[in-house]
Amino acid sequence: MYFKYSFTDEQTITHGLETLIEYYQENEGKGLICCLTKFVKKDPPPNDSRRHGRTNLLHRATKSGNYQVVSELLKYRYVNIESLEAKNQDGQTVVHLASQLGHDEILDTFIRCSANVNCRDTEGCTPLHYACQSNLPSTVRILITAGGVNVQLRNTKTGWVPLHVAASMGHKDVVLVLLSLDTPVRPRTQDNETPADLARQGGHFEVERILQNYKCAPAKSNKKDWYHGTLARDEAISILKRQGNKDGSFLVRISPKEGKTYVLTMVCAELAYNFQIKKEGNFYFIDNGPLLDSLEHVIDHYKARQDGLPTTLQIAAPPSPKPPLPEQHPSLIKQFSTLPHRRSSHSPAGSNVPGLEHNGRRSSVSPLGSPHIMTVGRSSLRELNPRSSEPPMSATLPSPGKVKAAHKRGSPSELGIPEIPRLPPGPLPQLGIPEILPSSLPVHVDDLIPEDNIILKDKLGEGEFGSVYRGILQSKEGFETDVAVKTLRSEYMYTNKEEFLREAKIMMELRHHCIVKLINISIGSTLLMVQELAPLGSMLTYIQKNPDKVSPDYDFKLWASQIATGMKYLEEQRCVHRDLAARNILLASKNQAKISDFGLSRVVIGEQDCYRATQGGRWPIKWYAPESYNLGVFSSASDVWSFGVTLWEMYSFGQQPYGDKKGIDVVPLLERGERLPRPEHCSTDVYRTMEQCWSHEPRDRPTFSQLADVFSLTNYTNISELVPIANLG
Repeated sequence: MYFKYSFTDEQTITHGLETLIEYYQENEGKGLICCLTKFVKKDPPPNDSRRHGRTNLLHRATKSGNYQVVSELLKYRYVNIESLEAKNQDGQTVVHLASQLGHDEILDTFIRCSANVNCRDTEGCTPLHYACQSNLPSTVRILITAGGVNVQLRNTKTGWVPLHVAASMGHKDVVLVLLSLDTPVRPRTQDNETPADLARQGGHFEVERILQNYKCAPAKSNKKDWYHGTLARDEAISILKRQGNKDGSFLVRISPKEGKTYVLTMVCAELAYNFQIKKEGNFYFIDNGPLLDSLEHVIDHYKARQDGLPTTLQIAAPPSPKPPLPEQHPSLIKQFSTLPHRRSSHSPAGSNVPGLEHNGRRSSVSPLGSPHIMTVGRSSLRELNPRSSEPPMSATLPSPGKVKAAHKRGSPSELGIPEIPRLPPGPLPQLGIPEILPSSLPVHVDDLIPEDNIILKDKLGEGEFGSVYRGILQSKEGFETDVAVKTLRSEYMYTNKEEFLREAKIMMELRHHCIVKLINISIGSTLLMVQELAPLGSMLTYIQKNPDKVSPDYDFKLWASQIATGMKYLEEQRCVHRDLAARNILLASKNQAKISDFGLSRVVIGEQDCYRATQGGRWPIKWYAPESYNLGVFSSASDVWSFGVTLWEMYSFGQQPYGDKKGIDVVPLLERGERLPRPEHCSTDVYRTMEQCWSHEPRDRPTFSQLADVFSLTNYTNISELVPIANLG
């Protein structure tokens, strides 16, 4: 047993109660008001509290391997359980002696008498340390299988566990026994060395190969039972409290404050504890624990043994169950898994499902992005023809709370839906679906979303040619998914449909967790783009409205890392965004930023490394690089310039770049070498990154790959695990 004494700010640990007493007998004023002198005689201290003891008959019989004497002493109760814990003059118990000398029959007898197999001697060794040191595989097996010894107990002096001892000495058979009994293969020393490292240092290369090539058994635990994704500490504690705050209850989460770091939150004695699960290479670990193959293996390990935790893991707190996914296009199922679903109280189970049922027949379904040439036959999708026998539906805003059933059809006036103001009366071009959808668009006509499956609610934003609404996408079973619906006003159907569909085509080809997903398009009285909903809206508006809720040191760097990662993906897809700005970054949650608005985006074709605009337009000059506003040249490097301006918007808490200056007035300022000033809340390092993005020569700017690395190196990225978690804001 170990004791701690302290004075001033220092603490010292001593082995044995008698050593502690000796210290205070010799040191005056070192923590006590005076020295200890005479003692009041009573009983000797408990065996497990002493460093040394007296060698007794049981010690001598065990050391000599005399099973008959040992059994007689135990049989006739000449010794009791306390005698089994007694230490000899060298500080060892009888279990130490039997394990060190390989007296397996005697050891098994002690174990059946409930002797302590996890005690340490004066050298800090457990019985298992000695069995490994003495190359006794049968003794090792008895200690683990019969005695239930803790294989992860460390020597208090060296910090080594038994496998370290066996590997360093090249005891192959002992190593094989330990591994066969589920001993962790990669425990670490205080110098971060594994058993394989120690075997190599000792020249035991066969043992090293065994350890390096050992394949752990598949994990028994299942991530879905305890993994909650990104979750704040107080939310995690609340979940465990609702589950009863029982000892050993636990969950695993991603900490919003620690980027992509996993955290184990658990309960012991009604107190909550949080342990970071860190990653080194491909392995996971807690504190100085062993390197384990996966999160599931981490949970298995700490279910089997305490190993530094306040108790073992016992009761998993499962995440909230998800409702069934809507019956959608197969390629959309993965997308929908990140969005919240709820069952409609007003939609019949037989209402149409987008892309699956048309006039009672089953349509052919093809994945988004597959190069189908569109074939047009009879379809429930109405042609945009004013002489059509069925009145077209308007893609306008219904009054708040008023929702049309998915199966109901009729004119807007019949359904109580107001019309969008239109141009003066005049015949619309008689466009059919073949004319609306070019054959290059990677979607089959039967895969389009029927207009009746979309419910428009409040308006989220207004554009020159249309609006964006919060909407509901209804499934066959009546489940509803919150979506964003981008509309093209019918008066622009002929003049601007190409631009609208170009944006849809680009988005259909993009599949990345840091980019807003296009679910599909719909054709009715107008063109609709149905996209995933980002509940918190634009990053710019969120920052402006909630300056006290965002942290430059965490939130801004997290979002920057996600934007850079998404833009890196666009670069790999040879796509130039051309409108990267804070207003076009949407927040799916406070922990997930997504790139949106691909209206100006272009795909770079062939061997070219840039897109050259042949005509001007309403360009956001304040976000554009010199080669873009001077020469009409757009590339990933010009997007990097825009990324720098977007960073500036974030760290200035939503200020307008260059103030009230017009874009044309900013050009000479930039040509003189002037740049946006460092915002008050921006660190020197981040501002230096902005300045690099604003290098006049495109080749001098960092790439998005480099920018992603800049922010991920600070542990702010929270990408691959954060994406599947919905509504975290």
